[in-house]
Amino acid sequence: MKIRALSVEVYRFPLGDCTNGGISSRFRELLIACPDGNEEIDTDVMIPLNFCTVVCRDLGFTEVCTVYPATVNEDGEIVKRPGWWMYGGNIADTSDSRWRALSGGYYPLHIHDRREF
Repeated sequence: MKIRALSVEVYRFPLGDCTNGGISSRFRELLIACPDGNEEIDTDVMIPLNFCTVVCRDLGFTEVCTVYPATVNEDGEIVKRPGWWMYGGNIADTSDSRWRALSGGYYPLHIHDRREF
């Protein structure tokens, strides 16, 4: 199965890594699932470690969108990787006009890639 993804830059917390080894500490670029993205991923071959998805939640008074590490399940759906993820201090952003549709606006998103084991 082929999936389209948008490449976005990682902006790191300047005082050090707070992700506990999360993907944003290892990659300068993330590939975020996007229907008309600039990259093509063949999930039959391999899902890149820097593959992510944006999850938006309605809090009643506002919508909050967040970037999570992602995978493809057995039904071919893009889902966040299993586990409890939290914000590790890094953000994702790009000047690409397709970012607005993913992020819900013209602003960077928190990357929730910190896990405690």
